[in-house]
Amino acid sequence: MIYYIQVVTVANGIECEIVSGVRPQERIGRLFVHEEAYRRIRTWIIEGQLAPGTRLRDKEFAEAFGVSRTPVRESFLRLEQEGLVITQPNRSTVVSWLDWSGVVQRYPLIWTLERYAVTSAPVEAWDCSLLQELAEYNCRLDEAVTRQDAAAAARADEAFHAALVATARNLELQRILSELKTQLMRVEIAHFHEVFSQRSADEHTEILEGLKIRDVERVARAVESNWRQSFVRIQQLVADHPSEEANTAKDKDRGQVQSDPVRRLARDF
Repeated sequence: MIYYIQVVTVANGIECEIVSGVRPQERIGRLFVHEEAYRRIRTWIIEGQLAPGTRLRDKEFAEAFGVSRTPVRESFLRLEQEGLVITQPNRSTVVSWLDWSGVVQRYPLIWTLERYAVTSAPVEAWDCSLLQELAEYNCRLDEAVTRQDAAAAARADEAFHAALVATARNLELQRILSELKTQLMRVEIAHFHEVFSQRSADEHTEILEGLKIRDVERVARAVESNWRQSFVRIQQLVADHPSEEANTAKDKDRGQVQSDPVRRLARDF
């Protein structure tokens, strides 16, 4: 057993506390173990590091993270609720296949809700700090597209829209939109070349122009147009991918998470 000393400064001096175990930075901290395990696995699925059909074993994740199986199993349950994994009782948990029909159905909901967010937000929230934040996210998007970094592009795009929606000061709206976009990000990353282009950043620029002059209707139109253009690009893919599960059914038994890949992901995260 490894012991180390944690020094805590108190009002009347220094108090030393002897703590057993490995250093907290080497493994997931106890206080955040459940959330961190969930966040890591979720990110790997969305960004494609754990591909559709990959079999997930709680023992291997627990060993890689240095935790018990409980937080990993709880993560699987949360991910199943989000449609990111499929759990078969007494059998296995696998990463879910891309849901093309579900993705297509989400787009009209998203542009409608984001348009509502824009029209309900107080225009005084559209200040210089917001414009600077959005411009930075758009710059990251542009750079990610240029260097063909799918995950970075999707993160920048998501952050741009999340910051804009946040100005409506409606937490329930933010939660709903975040859930709706989860599967979209998987598709956007998996099919980066077909979905993202220089037009993505240009469409955001139009939103920024409307925000600068606080033209609510212009911003609302630009937001809807941005999502509609993405919708058109996605629709072009649907004909070629009517069912991701059907297209990859032959590979279901081939995708298995082995200890080495899981440990590598845990180390590099």
